[in-house]
Amino acid sequence: MKSTNLLGNNQIKRAAQAGDLGTAVIFDGPYGSGKKTAAAYAAAALLCRAREDKPCGHCPSCLQAAAGSHPDILFYDVPSDENHKIKNIRELRSKSFIRPSQSPFKVFILNRADLLTPESQNALLKVLEEPTSTVFILTCENAMSLLQTIRSRCRTYALEPLSPAVVEEWIAAHPSEDIKYSPSDLRSAAQNCGGSIGQALLQLDKGLPKPVLMAGDFVNSLTGSPLRMMEICLAASSFTRSEYGDFYTAVTEALTKAALRDPQRARYYVSVYEYIQQQKDKLTDNNGSVFALSSQLAAFCGTINRSK
Repeated sequence: MKSTNLLGNNQIKRAAQAGDLGTAVIFDGPYGSGKKTAAAYAAAALLCRAREDKPCGHCPSCLQAAAGSHPDILFYDVPSDENHKIKNIRELRSKSFIRPSQSPFKVFILNRADLLTPESQNALLKVLEEPTSTVFILTCENAMSLLQTIRSRCRTYALEPLSPAVVEEWIAAHPSEDIKYSPSDLRSAAQNCGGSIGQALLQLDKGLPKPVLMAGDFVNSLTGSPLRMMEICLAASSFTRSEYGDFYTAVTEALTKAALRDPQRARYYVSVYEYIQQQKDKLTDNNGSVFALSSQLAAFCGTINRSK
């Protein structure tokens, strides 16, 4: 597990640097949002031997963390298939009771903890209920899929979306050896990735249909600039009926994830979701042009944005 520079996410940085992250925490965010990077950063900062500016990157602990060889940082990547067994969690639980090798405590990182079976989560619950000299960091793409008993014992940090400028700057500073991105493609990916470097790289490497790209940008704009939201709706009005249907589908999927990540704005996202579901019926019945439906969506979102 290597430590890299964590962009944004100042809440996580401050808590880790102060040693006040919590003994059981959840880093929640969509694919490519930097959860593993945040976990690596937090682990290095928590075990750093410097008095300030943690992680310093120079002390023996930081060097081991960067090399992925720190004996008190244990990383477990939860598999997405049936190869995952409850015995793996029981083994991790047993290791948590072994004293740290060289640090005040151990840091256990469970990547994609939301893929754990209920039985495995219950096995993990026992060690979260009786904290030892450990810190557990659970990374999730959907924290709401964890048992409520797990979530109630963890402090949750939602990964913050990065600005398009930061995403574009980072990718430009880390060019691919195999693929050369044009400035226009890089700019488009940065604007349509929802603040996720991983999503931007995925778009650049594999490409995504334009309606899907625009759907992510639309949902991201709902909590940003109303002007940007109107611009996206105007651009979507040029879609064919089939493409606009794909846009609706991608938007509703993105709204569901956004509501789970940000419960405080869940009602807002649900309102937009329900409105789009009604518009879907009009689209299916050919009751209204794509331009009219897109204009109505912009008007609706603008109205509830002002009143929320």
